[in-house]
Amino acid sequence: MELTVIESRVLRALKSRKGFVLAPELADSAKVDYGALMSVCAGLEQRDLVKAKRSELLLLEPTAEGRTYAKTGSPEKRLADAVAEAKAVSLEDAFEKAGLSPAERPIALKWAKQRKWIEFATGNVSANKHADGGVDEALKLLAKGKTDFSKEVADELVSRRLAVAKSEKSVELMITEAGSQAVSIEGQSENEVTRLTSEMLKTGSWKKAAFKEYDVSTVLAPVSIGLRQHYKRLLHQVKEELVGLGFKEVHGPLVETEFWNMDALFMAQDHPAREIHDAFQLEEPCKGTVNDKALLARVKKAHEEGIAGSIGWRYEWNSDTAHRLVCRSQNTGVSARNLAKGLETPARLFSIGKVFRPDVIDWKHFIEFTQCEGIVADENMNFRELLGYLKSFAIEIFGADDARFYPTYFPFTEPSVEMYAKIGERGWVEVGGAGVFRPEMLEALGVNIPVIAWGLGIDRLAMIRLGLDDMRDLNSSDLEFLKKRAAVL
Repeated sequence: MELTVIESRVLRALKSRKGFVLAPELADSAKVDYGALMSVCAGLEQRDLVKAKRSELLLLEPTAEGRTYAKTGSPEKRLADAVAEAKAVSLEDAFEKAGLSPAERPIALKWAKQRKWIEFATGNVSANKHADGGVDEALKLLAKGKTDFSKEVADELVSRRLAVAKSEKSVELMITEAGSQAVSIEGQSENEVTRLTSEMLKTGSWKKAAFKEYDVSTVLAPVSIGLRQHYKRLLHQVKEELVGLGFKEVHGPLVETEFWNMDALFMAQDHPAREIHDAFQLEEPCKGTVNDKALLARVKKAHEEGIAGSIGWRYEWNSDTAHRLVCRSQNTGVSARNLAKGLETPARLFSIGKVFRPDVIDWKHFIEFTQCEGIVADENMNFRELLGYLKSFAIEIFGADDARFYPTYFPFTEPSVEMYAKIGERGWVEVGGAGVFRPEMLEALGVNIPVIAWGLGIDRLAMIRLGLDDMRDLNSSDLEFLKKRAAVL
């Protein structure tokens, strides 16, 4: 029986060891590349020269949230401990005593009730007997390096995103009697070629060479390929689509004055609509600057007296309020900045970037999200055309089942609509708005042609395209999670 040089080397290394040997150890011992070893051993196994034992182990790795709970205890355990210590207490006081954040409170309540650690009576909550175990004990053991748990515990840790499951495959090899005999005979073929080189192609020696056959079904070592994060890739594709439609990308600051974020958009400083864009205000520095004094005067006049046939909002406009710094609550301020600079028409601009608003965090809400804002300054573009474009944008680019528009109110557009997209079983979800900029806003910015605008909460649309159930997964940095999503786009 003829053996190649590599086969002989592998069999000799196995013969010098007793019993089964892990493939990585064998590769080191035989001084063979791991991928080449697996290819060679597949052929040796078919010829009954080696025996292979394959196994797969499901291991758990804690997430950042899981590591935190391993130190502080799970929310439900902390709640149950706080209630037990206080005997009987109101739920709000129990939350405070347990030191639970607003995001942790529903989690604590759900699991503490499900485990029957707490019960309610006469407006108060009391504790039943409970002990460490389950999730809390598993997280402590996980932090210490234990990786295998019962299916019930493992499923709960993974479903609660306290741990990620990782599959680890291993191969062990052992030489057979036939393999030992083959090595003893030393019938190796040193002329068998395993690699085609450029030199062989130049000289033509490949025509007379005896090439080793390859088994394409051989299991090779997993290879991790570097890729752009899945949401970053999608945003890049969206930008390319918009550029292909004739739009130009523009940018603006994340920290903005209220002037550009609201006042320049004809949003009155005391108007209830301003509450829709409730913003994070900066403590230090707390004020910014607007250098164009003529623009400030026109915006002030638009608010106090009215322009373009309007009577304005009829209140005393406050310059100090306009100069306050906030984390921008919308990208429309970027459009206002570019309109004030002056545009060559027809013009199509878009901006994709982070905006920030206080909100309750759940699967479709977060305190920061990505907004795609666009404007079209063109006398030949009508509102109906814009709605048709936005509907195809949601369905064709993001894969929404359908899209609808409903009349609404925005202080800086008239007419205005809200756009809803259908996301599978989740149903209809609001994803943005569109409208025609009001003449009071445009004249103050020095623009004398109609401008159509739209703004999409692109995160919710991205959930459709990426097949996600939770907005928080869009910006995940979990490598195992991202590897599984490499082929989504």
